[in-house]
Amino acid sequence: MLTAVRAWILLSTLLVGIGWILSVVHELNYTGYVTMFALAGAGTMVWRQKVARASQRRTLPLPRRFLRRFRRPAPLLYLLLLSACFVAGALYPVINSDTNSYRIPRVLHWLNAGHWHWIHTLDVRENIVGCGYEWLTAPMMLFTGSDRFNFLINVASYVLLPGLVFSVFTRLQVRPQVAWWWMWILSAAWCYVLQSGSTVNDALAAVYALASVDFALRARESRHVADLWLSMLAAALATGVKQTVIPLGALWFIAAWPSLRMALSSPIATVFIGVVSLLVSIVPLTCLNIKYCGNWQGLARGLPNTWVNGSPFWRVVGNFFCIPVQNLALPICPWSGSWNRVMQRFLETPLGSHFVHFERFGYMTAGVSDTYAGFGLGLCLVTMISVVAARAFAPERSPSGLAPRDPILILLRVVPWFLLLVFMAQLTTFENARLLAPYYPFLLPVFLADPRQVELVNRGWWQMLALSSMILAGAVLATSRDRPLFPAQTIAGMLKSARPQSSFLSKLWSAYQWRSNLEAVGRFARKHLTGNMRTIGYATFNGDWEPLLSSPFGSRRVERVLPDDGDETLRQKGVDYLIMDHLYLEYEAHESIDHWVAEHHASLVDSFAFEFTLGSGVTATGHAYLVRLNDPVVSGNSGK
Repeated sequence: MLTAVRAWILLSTLLVGIGWILSVVHELNYTGYVTMFALAGAGTMVWRQKVARASQRRTLPLPRRFLRRFRRPAPLLYLLLLSACFVAGALYPVINSDTNSYRIPRVLHWLNAGHWHWIHTLDVRENIVGCGYEWLTAPMMLFTGSDRFNFLINVASYVLLPGLVFSVFTRLQVRPQVAWWWMWILSAAWCYVLQSGSTVNDALAAVYALASVDFALRARESRHVADLWLSMLAAALATGVKQTVIPLGALWFIAAWPSLRMALSSPIATVFIGVVSLLVSIVPLTCLNIKYCGNWQGLARGLPNTWVNGSPFWRVVGNFFCIPVQNLALPICPWSGSWNRVMQRFLETPLGSHFVHFERFGYMTAGVSDTYAGFGLGLCLVTMISVVAARAFAPERSPSGLAPRDPILILLRVVPWFLLLVFMAQLTTFENARLLAPYYPFLLPVFLADPRQVELVNRGWWQMLALSSMILAGAVLATSRDRPLFPAQTIAGMLKSARPQSSFLSKLWSAYQWRSNLEAVGRFARKHLTGNMRTIGYATFNGDWEPLLSSPFGSRRVERVLPDDGDETLRQKGVDYLIMDHLYLEYEAHESIDHWVAEHHASLVDSFAFEFTLGSGVTATGHAYLVRLNDPVVSGNSGK
């Protein structure tokens, strides 16, 4: 495991660093990547010749070792979860709101331009949020012309999760028997399981954060400065994925503090690693946000005010309610619409007025998905029962059984709960349970370090409870509305046809039908967007169609159209055809399609209907249009 984690950190550092370096020299292309990979390969070969040593340790043949590791129920269930994650990711194309709206589009824009640049877009996330994950996907998308392999990044990180959990927990004085069980059941948290077959990146940040603390504590034990350097790189990579992970940097600093003097033993190498760490961290994007927006968060480009208003006190209070609601949600919630209406009425009360700045306060989805899943109902119950039940056992009084009181380790167990308060005081989004994925592992050792947990995990009923939580996670994964492992649309359609009056079956069918809407967009694009359309305009309220319009990647460029873009601006970009939807026309352009076509001297080529979900969770029907810009009329107005 240790070798694999080291290799993953170094590979991630290489890919993120290459992305920024090639952007600086405007060579983010085939030639640039091939050149950098060749240099990296040559450097690796030289390093291996100098430091590699043949191992004389006798080991069992690989197949036997593999089978022995997974012969017990808990690791076997984890192996089944890992296999199911891989199958789910391989079966389905990438259809995820955040990924399709800004993660994939931003990479396509960078590759088309040959470098990172500030994108002309309505979705500010394409510019201001961490892009560490995107730099990992860029070479795969460049060389394959597809996003179908992006899920492998999360699968690879999920492989490393159990070993890192065990290593960190035991170093934080959790007994090995307890850490062994929790390395498996924590890996069955819904946020990790559902994300491992998808392109959501919170679980990726969790692996980097765990590795940063693990290698920092290893450095204190081994006195090897290389472990300290790896911890620096892992901490930097974690912040580069998401700004919400920045507070966890305090844990790395606490863990690394006793070993920082070792860095002086190799000052030149330490400076080099420090520079590389800054390069792969959030620092480059922070500097760019300051340049373009005037602040490190990039809020000046139109981020909704509801994300930044409200007092920290009421943000914490609101999150004390919202985060448990999301974590304790059932896999299927047919009453979510009624719940959301109650929450809307609550916001109109004097007490509820303190939470109007939240994005969909108390919002509940119809079913758990990779976008909304947090710790998960199963793990929440196991954790609460474990904390309470352990108190029923007599405390361990043997002096030999008591762990030494190490101030560093005590801080590492306690500080995460204060960092949780910092998180809650800052964010008011409705996906906070998912965004907390990097924090969950660090919140448990303060309870699991109790010596009485050893007695608990040896009880048969507790082991059955733990295994049941893993089985439940597998069921949630298999029935996920994002990537079900059975013919969900067919079965749900048959049940709905058999009992059309059933409200529950109608909601079930609708839950699994949502993918069909984006698939319809893809069919429409393949029908009308021919090879000679090298550049098309894209004017929609939400941005999750852009990857479908760009497919196959490299065949055409998609330019986002803003309301102030006139005809002349569009023609300068080479745009002759535009995809528009009624939401853009209504909320951004403030006009009808007929008026827009007449004003811009355009022609309506075709249209199609699609379904979308309102903020309240209600499904509605929208309309999209393919418009052709005609040659400008000399006497007319060519701009808006």
